[in-house]
Amino acid sequence: MRRDPMGIPYDLPNQRDPVEHFLVIYGKAMCISGGIIYVLLIIMSLASIFGRKLGLGSIDGDIELMQAGTAMAATSFLPYCTLLGEHIKVDFFTENMHPRLKRYVDGVSELMFAGVATILAWRTAMGAYATFESKEVTTPVSLPLWIPTAFLVPGLTLMVFAAFYRSCVFFHPTWIAPESEK
Repeated sequence: MRRDPMGIPYDLPNQRDPVEHFLVIYGKAMCISGGIIYVLLIIMSLASIFGRKLGLGSIDGDIELMQAGTAMAATSFLPYCTLLGEHIKVDFFTENMHPRLKRYVDGVSELMFAGVATILAWRTAMGAYATFESKEVTTPVSLPLWIPTAFLVPGLTLMVFAAFYRSCVFFHPTWIAPESEK
């Protein structure tokens, strides 16, 4: 089976499943955007370091831009990792279970993960709105704090849908959960 550069088979596990197709496409798009953000942050950091060493001065607010950019980039990887089941999972107790029972336990754990992710996305959105209302900004470059916080919400929201989708897959007897090659 042919695989794309990110390791997902060209043929999706559940043929003709538009939800899985949507999650894979948008999950990959978010990963690519997160990677681009990281590359831009590296370029900014190098420019700031070389500027300091050459006596040209550093980029104003480079540390706070690095913090905000890293948070945005990191959350953009979460939906795809969740869809592939690559988040931290302790399966010490479940690895020797009967496959049907393990599938049920995995479904319950994905459902609980979706619940926690929902709370995280909701509270992040509320935090972005609260910082928008308070007009809070960073000190060196006066970056409104609600902007990077709001950019966390799409990744967290798509992570909710990916976790809920995986729980539905585990509860369905014939569906196959998408996974990366191990």
